[in-house]
Amino acid sequence: MARRDWIEAAYQELARAGERGVGINALAARLGVTKGSFYWHFKDRSELMGALLDRWAHERTDEVLALALGSTPDPLERLRRIQALGREVAPVDRAMRLWAQHSPDAEEAVRHADRALLGHIAACLEGLGLVPDEARLRALLMLRTWVGGYLVPAPDGGEAPGADRTLDIFLADTAVS
Repeated sequence: MARRDWIEAAYQELARAGERGVGINALAARLGVTKGSFYWHFKDRSELMGALLDRWAHERTDEVLALALGSTPDPLERLRRIQALGREVAPVDRAMRLWAQHSPDAEEAVRHADRALLGHIAACLEGLGLVPDEARLRALLMLRTWVGGYLVPAPDGGEAPGADRTLDIFLADTAVS
């Protein structure tokens, strides 16, 4: 069992049960190993949780954004990809944001990832003709709306009506609307 296996299992548990659900005993059982294997790779749970924060921040800011944005120069398509990506990573993103409410380390990881994401969204909006101040404001409102979509679910349990239209609404009064 490698260190990365423990981190992956913890990451999946974080998405499923939140930060408080990530326990050494439960992870060992899930992986079919003893707790001794855990202590071979980590001195304690807090070291594992730090590794989770590093993985999430790296994945969110580097790998995922590169995947979503790297293959098209079209700013509108890039925004669509960011929005779709947000829906894909919603369970772990939600868990990270809830964890950040009581952990300064998690809060910093979320802020770091959000700064990078907001920079990408604002650059796309500028590419669509918005001035920098307007692009930054709309980027922040877009991120808050997308995050709010999984922090405040639709009353009937399904997807919020018009979820696919949010991008159109945020692009109102631009050259592409």
